[in-house]
Amino acid sequence: MTRKSPNRPSGDRTAVPTLREPSLAAIPFLKFAGTGPIELLSDAQRQQVRRRAIARDFPARTIVYRAGSPADSVFIIGEGVVKSYRDLPSGRRRIAAFFFARDLFGLAESGHYVNTVQTITPVRAYEIHVDVLTELFAHDPNIEAQFMWKIAHVLREAQHHNIIIGRRDAVGRVAMLLRLLRKQDSAGSNRNIPLPMSKSDIADYLGLSLEAVVRATRRLERQGIVEFVGRHQVHVLDVRQFEALAAAA
Repeated sequence: MTRKSPNRPSGDRTAVPTLREPSLAAIPFLKFAGTGPIELLSDAQRQQVRRRAIARDFPARTIVYRAGSPADSVFIIGEGVVKSYRDLPSGRRRIAAFFFARDLFGLAESGHYVNTVQTITPVRAYEIHVDVLTELFAHDPNIEAQFMWKIAHVLREAQHHNIIIGRRDAVGRVAMLLRLLRKQDSAGSNRNIPLPMSKSDIADYLGLSLEAVVRATRRLERQGIVEFVGRHQVHVLDVRQFEALAAAA
């Protein structure tokens, strides 16, 4: 019997699980076919996680936990979007990350959550107690490896956020965020981008004022690069210009 390496995904990675299953997706740490995110957990591994997790449904704008509270669980998003943020002494808010379906959140330090997490849309999440997760890792080291792949993916996304806010032009920051959102929507087209968060959330994520975000979105529309359709949809009009702007640092 051949033992599967914990450093390589196992199981069928082509079939996408339903959003209401506890699953994880990431761009692999090691070389793998393709360059986009893949499903990390096999069907059997998802079933193991599901048996040990508690399915929880949160309405939009619900606080899941607050910064500084005891960190006794991690969460896998089955459906919906959340934001992770800190309120600063100055009264400003800084959003560290947005998390989507098949993402993992619950970052802790010394037994306490680092940031406050709040839902943006209605969310179905799978809560796994830390002790239960530890037992799961001991039972199946391959699952621990897949969680580590996901953590590496999250760290890369955090570095990407730092690159975004390092840009001096507000228009470029907005374009880079829109490209990030387009990558999250695997079922969407190359031109249509869901925009679940508000412009205030976008400002807090990009380190800009709300007025600067509004000016940047209007400029993108005036230049014929994108069109904002209502409050929660963006249509890319000129893919070449959009990609060039989002890629320039």
